[in-house]
Amino acid sequence: MAKLSQIPGIKLSQNIALTPQLIQAIKLFELNNLELEEYINKEIIDNPFLDKDDGSNEEDVNDNYNEDNLSENITSIEDEIDISTQENPIDDQSNIFDNTYSGENSEITNYIEETISSKKSLNESLTEQVNFTFKDDLEKKIALLLIDNLESSGFLKISLKDFSSEIGISEKIINDILVKLKKFDPIGVFSQSLEECFFLQLEDRKLLNKRIEKLISNLEILASGEIKKLSKICQTEESEVYEMLKILRSCNPRPLSSFDENDRNDINEPDIIVKKVKSRWVVELNENTLPKVLINTGYYEELASKKLTKEDKDYLATRYASGKWMLKALEQRSATILRVSREIIEQQNLFLEKGLAYIKPMILKDIAKELDLHESTISRITNSKEIDTPRGIYPLKFFFSKAISSDGKEDISSQSVKSKIKDLINNETDKTLSDTKLKDLLSVDGIKIARRTITKYREEMNIPSSFERKKIKKLRI
Repeated sequence: MAKLSQIPGIKLSQNIALTPQLIQAIKLFELNNLELEEYINKEIIDNPFLDKDDGSNEEDVNDNYNEDNLSENITSIEDEIDISTQENPIDDQSNIFDNTYSGENSEITNYIEETISSKKSLNESLTEQVNFTFKDDLEKKIALLLIDNLESSGFLKISLKDFSSEIGISEKIINDILVKLKKFDPIGVFSQSLEECFFLQLEDRKLLNKRIEKLISNLEILASGEIKKLSKICQTEESEVYEMLKILRSCNPRPLSSFDENDRNDINEPDIIVKKVKSRWVVELNENTLPKVLINTGYYEELASKKLTKEDKDYLATRYASGKWMLKALEQRSATILRVSREIIEQQNLFLEKGLAYIKPMILKDIAKELDLHESTISRITNSKEIDTPRGIYPLKFFFSKAISSDGKEDISSQSVKSKIKDLINNETDKTLSDTKLKDLLSVDGIKIARRTITKYREEMNIPSSFERKKIKKLRI
């Protein structure tokens, strides 16, 4: 039997210590511009030598967003961060998706601009109603969480039982709040079914009665066109059924359709802007939302020259060094976002030129390999950031999608397949296409995809099932 013994020895190993500065740099990569501004505001409160750069202070501005300076230290922080093996791959995600004048009449122009009310976004409209309706802070928070769970149609399809469990609030309290939310404008928002959406709208217009209630409760029969059967259920003449059908046609099955689709996605001001200059795509950081910071070296030197205790001097030196590291980390963040964004646009230029059908399959590893960065760095950079393109505003992660095989052709991206599914459904005639039929039609184009995958993609795009679409068509809405 072998003996166990402890023998002293020397072993070489390589690892990295996650210092507070390195953790900070990694954190900055993950933030979008608006989140970054909040983070910087907190840092400015904690560090007396940091200040916002509004362009008026000429002292030691440290122009940390000058692109010529960005490349100087481009590998310093990246090399440290890339040692991390914690990957955060992006799954197949769907997205859905200043003129000035001055002159003699400027006062009149300003008056007109101030007089015309701007169109409220969806989030602004619903949040304003929440603030007016709920006085209790907890109820407000729950209401805002429910807003976040709305589908693009305006329906609330989540399980209230699961939602209750997630936030630790009783289902009864959530239901009480939901009753109030269902009275919000536009009427029908927060409905949990198409039937309830019609009920709420007709109730608001005082057009609800027993017969029309029975009609709404039997939309399946209405979808099949069995008017005679409906007349028996509603205990009325067929002519009256047609009159009730006219009333149903005046309802909106998608209460949020009056709002812009980008409002529904609640997309913030983009972090990156891409535009075409002559024949070249140019990628830039959005200077309007990118916070700029300076470090006040003069103030530090003034304080350091005074007679202070060793403890005070150490504190000032630590805060000053922390401020300089912050600026370096911000430079690195900007440089890396630009590098990654430019490579994404380089890879997906056909999408910009020709449209969604030409977006190509791409994974994190593709960009990481081209830029000699780690996949986890690419993941952090693309997290929660938006890019403004001539084809709309998209999350950066939108450009990453799985490859789907295609007969006799190159692999195509899942985003391209989603676009084809959407086009097929939008071009439906009186006959709606089931997921199985969609699978067959895609197969004709050489795209081999499972029916369950089509169902998944359709649901991600918030497109109703063929049965639901058939019901809506029968109502001619």
